[in-house]
Amino acid sequence: MTRSPLPAGIPATHRLAIDHRTRYLRFLPRNPDPQRPPLVCVHGISRDAEGHLAAFMDWAERTGTELLAPLFDRRRYRGYQRLKSSNRTLHPTAALDAILDETVGHRPCLLYGFSGGAQFAHRYALVRAERVAGMALAAAGWYTFPTAAASFPYGLAPGRLPGSLVIDFAAFLQLPKCVLVGDRDVERDPSLRANQVLDREQGDNRLARATAWAAAVNRASEKTGQAPACRLVVVPGAGHDWQECYERGRMHELVTRFCDDLWRSRQEHHRPVDATRVAAH
Repeated sequence: MTRSPLPAGIPATHRLAIDHRTRYLRFLPRNPDPQRPPLVCVHGISRDAEGHLAAFMDWAERTGTELLAPLFDRRRYRGYQRLKSSNRTLHPTAALDAILDETVGHRPCLLYGFSGGAQFAHRYALVRAERVAGMALAAAGWYTFPTAAASFPYGLAPGRLPGSLVIDFAAFLQLPKCVLVGDRDVERDPSLRANQVLDREQGDNRLARATAWAAAVNRASEKTGQAPACRLVVVPGAGHDWQECYERGRMHELVTRFCDDLWRSRQEHHRPVDATRVAAH
């Protein structure tokens, strides 16, 4: 059910109908295009959902794209990056499901996440591919790799996946994917998950891990013969600070270019665009 009325052109904070302690931001452009897939922006551990949403508002107003941004607070959604929660009401996947249900319904959305938000976004797409039109993953600390030899969240075996969720990797592979990371995002800061197994299998920094994951997903895609390629975009001059990534690296513009390419492809060819069309310039 879509909420109304909603003031256009102004981001508004809402409380989820089925759980008033869960909040989200919603931005409706003045002239919304109902054919455009909404863009869901997922924050990192700084929880600055408003800052990430604001980076896309000019583009959203220009293109008629609706924006949504869940707020995964520290107390109730600790571990949201791995689809875990610290409350008994909703796990993060169910929370985003409910947000979409009461705003855009069953329209597939584009997912964008930065850092911890990128972790959440690709893991959400693994279990909810039918609700996703494509994803742009920026500066994730680590990834769920396409292997059944490791348990979730490291791999595809069920492991610590909440019992109600099921991974559909075949459907996930069919989604357009773009991975973005700064060429200076190589610091092992305290927020980067690090252990011997993770460092050995994914790399010891975010740039290395993004490179390894995109390559692994593309190997899996090649085996199907039909899945779109995952594009890795290395952003010059950008580290891990999200404001630096937007101001210096113009990362948000690379994300909107990816979104616009998907839209043009849908309009012209009625099929998903290969994410390799996105250029890092």
